[in-house]
Amino acid sequence: MPTEHSEEVATARRILVWKDSVPEVLRFPLMLLIIVIYMLSGGVYMSAVSEMSGSLSWIKEDILMAGYASMTGLTIAFPLLFRILFRFPTRSILLVSAAVFIICDYVCMVCHYLPLVVLMSFISGFFRILSTFVCWSNLQLRITPTRDFAVFFPFLFTVILGSVQLTDIVTGNSVSAFDWRAMHRLTIGAFIVVFALVYFGMRRGYRQAPYIPFKGIDYLGGILWSLWLLCIIFICVYGEHYDWFDSEEICTAAVFAVILLAMCLERAASIRHPYISLRTFSQHNMIPIFILFGCMSLMSTMVSSVQNIYTGAVLGFDARHNADLCWGVVAGIAVGAGVFFVALKRWKWRIKSIVLAGFVSFLLYQIQLYFLIDASTEKYMLYMPMVFKGAGVSIVYTSLTYALAGSVTFAYYFEAMCVIGFIRTSFGGPLNSAIITRLLNHVKQAATAELGSYVDQMHPMADSFTAVLGEFQRQMLMVSLKEIYGYAAIAAVLILLAILASDYRRYVGSGLNGMLKLTQVWKVVRGRTQTTLYD
Repeated sequence: MPTEHSEEVATARRILVWKDSVPEVLRFPLMLLIIVIYMLSGGVYMSAVSEMSGSLSWIKEDILMAGYASMTGLTIAFPLLFRILFRFPTRSILLVSAAVFIICDYVCMVCHYLPLVVLMSFISGFFRILSTFVCWSNLQLRITPTRDFAVFFPFLFTVILGSVQLTDIVTGNSVSAFDWRAMHRLTIGAFIVVFALVYFGMRRGYRQAPYIPFKGIDYLGGILWSLWLLCIIFICVYGEHYDWFDSEEICTAAVFAVILLAMCLERAASIRHPYISLRTFSQHNMIPIFILFGCMSLMSTMVSSVQNIYTGAVLGFDARHNADLCWGVVAGIAVGAGVFFVALKRWKWRIKSIVLAGFVSFLLYQIQLYFLIDASTEKYMLYMPMVFKGAGVSIVYTSLTYALAGSVTFAYYFEAMCVIGFIRTSFGGPLNSAIITRLLNHVKQAATAELGSYVDQMHPMADSFTAVLGEFQRQMLMVSLKEIYGYAAIAAVLILLAILASDYRRYVGSGLNGMLKLTQVWKVVRGRTQTTLYD
């Protein structure tokens, strides 16, 4: 067995999907380059929401709906990843993905029909996770020959989360230099280069495991879960615009969401191989991990929902200056991954302690922003809070995913990743953003009533209505934002207390402590395929 294992590792480290003409020293960096470029795909880039809204005469919510549809496509793809990997050659998957990205980005750049843009964004998200998963499956033994998640996950999430920030950086700079369509032109050109690289550099017909046909896939279940997620996102994104349940649109969407959820659960209980099995929800530690990911989403949403309001309305930052702050987040992500690796491998910390460290980092971010909210704040002062925010996301994201791998059996692991993705990458962001926006509007109303009592004819600036109004709005906004960050700090403290009161001693079980061999994975997937119930 050791000989077989060493031969498998030695073979995998050569990354055989590349042709012999590609030097071995270039194979790993070229695959990383493909991953980073594929992570730039998205259909609609939410960093350019203001510019797109003005150009297309769409409201902000329309663009956010398309952006979150891309994240939903990414989430819903998890149960199919190994099935597609075992069905098609690696080269074919990457070529089709590059072609899909080109089509989706071009359609989203020129199309003014919102439903089609939402659909293209959803498809783009689906192929983004599929293509990057295929690339990572070719790199895993090059990164960790012992298949150790404690080594693999920090590297994985440093690249993934860093690429997300890189997308915001490139989008902000391209918007500032040209227009919002420049990002689409840039990514289309990059996808064409990747298409040529894959076409001429990779082997035809190479696959990492024996062939498995598409049997036992619950396509209808996948569609129903996708529609349910999109309904939830619609309610969260458009709720404030339509005045929530006082509007017919939100009430209708809520009714559809309830019906779709009932259909999803009924189908999962009535067929042999549903898209997401009901047993997934009862896996060990699924509920605590789901809740903690929701808390992480709430903390990280403060950047997009509140901080951007402060930097834009009070400090007057444009897209490029907001994008510059993402470099601080990138540095924090790298630091957080290093902290996770050292804490787990060297210091032998429990997962509970590492998760606690991540939320302490979030708390430090909230406290720093609370004291920095002022009209005289300089941009360089915001970099340190961004580092803490990035470190918090990296530590919590990596540690909870590692805990999930140790708690869930492999047969349900990717379905569990899909369920966790509901709150992590799908409706978690818009839901928390809706909560924070609602709270901010309530706080602004209270601040307006309180500060308005100080404005009268004796005010030093009373002779200039424009000056009074401008200063009043600025002071009201800063008071409201400071109060929101105060509430966020209190929420972070409560989360820390809840973690301290919980018992994590069995958080990482014996379900999946290392990466299974691909042949073992193939046997599990093959076994489920052979017991298919045709319905």
